[in-house]
Amino acid sequence: MENKRKISAVELVKDGLILLLTCSALWLLAQTPLADPLRGLLREEGPRAAAGQAQGVNRAEGALPLAMVVNLPGSDRLPEGAEGARQGLRYDQAACQELFQKVAGTLVEALSSSGAPESISRAQWEGALTSSLGVYMDFQGEIPLPVLVGWLSGGETKLTATVRRLALTLWEEGVDLYYRDERDGLYYRCRDQVADPFSLAEALSGAVDNGAFYAFESELYQGLDPDTLLLPEAPAPAVYAASNPMNAGPGSLQSLVQDLGFSLNSTSFYSTDEQVARSGDDSVRLSAQGVAQYQYEGKGGGGLFPVLRQGEGSPLFDAVEACRQTALSALGPRCGEARLYLLSVAERPEGWEIDFGYSLNGVPVLLEAGRAARFLVERGQIVQFSLCLRSYANSGSTSLVLPPRQGAAALLALGLEGEELLLAYADSGGDTVSALWAAAGNGEG
Repeated sequence: MENKRKISAVELVKDGLILLLTCSALWLLAQTPLADPLRGLLREEGPRAAAGQAQGVNRAEGALPLAMVVNLPGSDRLPEGAEGARQGLRYDQAACQELFQKVAGTLVEALSSSGAPESISRAQWEGALTSSLGVYMDFQGEIPLPVLVGWLSGGETKLTATVRRLALTLWEEGVDLYYRDERDGLYYRCRDQVADPFSLAEALSGAVDNGAFYAFESELYQGLDPDTLLLPEAPAPAVYAASNPMNAGPGSLQSLVQDLGFSLNSTSFYSTDEQVARSGDDSVRLSAQGVAQYQYEGKGGGGLFPVLRQGEGSPLFDAVEACRQTALSALGPRCGEARLYLLSVAERPEGWEIDFGYSLNGVPVLLEAGRAARFLVERGQIVQFSLCLRSYANSGSTSLVLPPRQGAAALLALGLEGEELLLAYADSGGDTVSALWAAAGNGEG
């Protein structure tokens, strides 16, 4: 009996040594160049990561405005030596991103800690944009404030408005947040005593006047949406080469669904008038025009695109972020120089309909489909989406654009009074896109 116990003890020691040596070997293998292919093989049939996470998607990129204005009236709140100025940034993604990074911290503080919103008049809104030391932001798409806060900090806010345009201004003891709620068309102000007004003033002090103005400031533009942002000179936007990135043959769909998280070992492919990939209750259909449509046909949960918790954010933020990451997984590697931005969120009986658009250096792209991506979220998962896959590359030439005054006159001649004048790229499926003046409604007029 004693010999048997000794033998058992020896065998346990041997097993422990084998396990230790195995773990050490795996650790060493993970440090070698062979590790990446091995991880790919293991991940093929393993649990699926949330779409887009493997590409290091930065959540804050979803919050980048497409236009910004710094307003510096003569003020003793400015740092010593700083002078009054009005600097507008539009159709310049890099410049907007640089300025936004300077003021994002103050914006987060104001959204997270401001008091209850109070309704204000149109005149008070205009005064905040023109008479106060502050910064104006235009996101082009309509963003629910819980989503904006989630993107910027991962936190929460008590504010529930959906906004496109907002402004931060200084007052004696803090920062005021102004915005227009796109749901009711009314203007609001939230007073905040937590955000640091001196940090905001310092961030804005380097503004250089470039003559930017709003349509409501000039009699020449009274027929436009009053908040249309204008610059004195005609812009010179680039011409972009455009293409369908899915024209590379049958392998295009296989590559697409692999980026979306489908396991190729359990996915079948076939062709009708479209290319089709099917894995269980999940399917993707790809048209010759580069439009991909996903459908989950299951009765309950279990689809490939669950809405995962992203931290302290709201369920709405989780849904929007899950859709954005999924869109980036498919469109990000294929859209070239385009950037995705949130167009709109519409509440449905069992969830949300969420749309994204393309922009090129801050200029929206108008597609025949109306948007780059549309998602339907129900029962805690993405059950449908459509993606318009387009790729854009700067051609090195510039678009010929009318001066803003002539562009506004053309809009009014077409009976588009009250619309916003802005540049846009119209993409009807050709091989190039050039910028032109377009009209965009905002619900006023």
